[in-house]
Amino acid sequence: MKIKKFLSVLLIVMVAVGVFALPAAAAVKDTTRDVSLTIYALEAKDGSEVTVDVNVTGEKAVLADVKPIKGAVFELYKVADDETSTLIPLEDANVVTDPTGEDGSVKVVIPGIDQGRYLVVEESAPENVTGTTIPFLIDLPLRNPDGTDYLYDVYVYPKQLQKASPVPVTPEEDLPDPKVSKLVSGDDGKTWGEEANIEAFSGKKAYWKVTGEIPNTVGEFDIYEIGDILDNRLIPPTKSEVKASIDGKELPESTYTVSIKNQTIAVNFDVKTLAKYTDKKVDVIFPTAIDVKAKNAIGIKIENIATLTFSKLSGSIPHTDSDTDTIIDTDIDTEVDTDTSTEIIKKKSTISTNIVRVWTGSIEGFKHDKDNKPISGAEFTLYTDKDCKKSIGKSTSDKNGIFTFTGLKDGTYYMKETKTPDGYQENNNVIKIEIDGKTDPVNKVDVLNIPKSNLPLTGGAGTVGISLIGIGIALAGVVIVILTIKAYNKSRYAAA
Repeated sequence: MKIKKFLSVLLIVMVAVGVFALPAAAAVKDTTRDVSLTIYALEAKDGSEVTVDVNVTGEKAVLADVKPIKGAVFELYKVADDETSTLIPLEDANVVTDPTGEDGSVKVVIPGIDQGRYLVVEESAPENVTGTTIPFLIDLPLRNPDGTDYLYDVYVYPKQLQKASPVPVTPEEDLPDPKVSKLVSGDDGKTWGEEANIEAFSGKKAYWKVTGEIPNTVGEFDIYEIGDILDNRLIPPTKSEVKASIDGKELPESTYTVSIKNQTIAVNFDVKTLAKYTDKKVDVIFPTAIDVKAKNAIGIKIENIATLTFSKLSGSIPHTDSDTDTIIDTDIDTEVDTDTSTEIIKKKSTISTNIVRVWTGSIEGFKHDKDNKPISGAEFTLYTDKDCKKSIGKSTSDKNGIFTFTGLKDGTYYMKETKTPDGYQENNNVIKIEIDGKTDPVNKVDVLNIPKSNLPLTGGAGTVGISLIGIGIALAGVVIVILTIKAYNKSRYAAA
């Protein structure tokens, strides 16, 4: 009986506990209810550039001794409910907020159908802020701190560093926009254009000319440098081959410095010297050979672009010239004069030239017999005239039967075999070859040779056949002589 009473009391206690515990587990999300998210952009005080101090409870907080940031715009990306990454998705944001107001806040409303986890990213910050808020994840709606219900009005407080005092904006000073261009020559600088066909086979080089305008403020420049990063298929010049000139007259070498490192050429000018030639143009000319052994060096147009880099001191705000599409890079360097504590802004721009191209072609031959077996040791000579009198080079077939003439200019060539390997008949045919860099720059030719032999050729008697006939005639003659002698002796004996 006592046991029954004990069990009855225990059951009553368990039911009571279950009843009191039920509300804690009974929180159910209302998926039809809209959710509001209020973001407060605030100034960080810990000295770090960017912090993310989010009120993880989602509840509204009392703000004290903090400065709001006006003008911050945020983007919300809807992500998977189990997403943990804060990498910004490639697709467009689901929600873009208005700028934060005077109190640093902005509010967005998420429809019930769009509830879920969101990535919050600061899309843009006002000018007086040095960094944007680190992206963070937030669930909408958000469980309250004790987990008994959901918050449908969520508040977060991201922070970032604000400049103590905005830099006063002064009128922007225009940065000079000198023009720069590039040309190439395949005839030692006699003619210039944007393309050149080079006869690298005979050692000819491509000559490049980079022309930069000299602005009338060049005397205020820190740097005026013409540079070039050569393609790996081009062989750089030596320092002494790089020349600078104005109006066709070479400048003294003391007025500029040439540096060449790997494929990079840089010509740095003395701006005081250039200041004597304002509103004129300076030319930098240098040669390069084509590395015919490099991959893809034959029959492919090799592109090249040069640059003009200049730096100017300025007391104005940083300048970015967006009006010209030739500027590929603009750097702003800030220095402080230790004597006067004056901030100096150096504005440096790099302008690119037009694209110029150079190319060369080749001939690849295959020497073989009638069974397509390679023949080595055959010498071929290349001519520029059909009478084969003006030769420009020779090439001999290797063990694979291959011979080449590499680095040829576009045009018409004539080739013939000038030395035949032992055991093969000479091939005196003259082969006409057209090289055109725009259609088929690498020309392939087959050359057939027939082995020498004492056996009759197809369709001919041959020396063996002729010899057999001679022998037959001689034997017949011997038989006739013997028969004649026998007949003579027989008649003589009969007469006796």
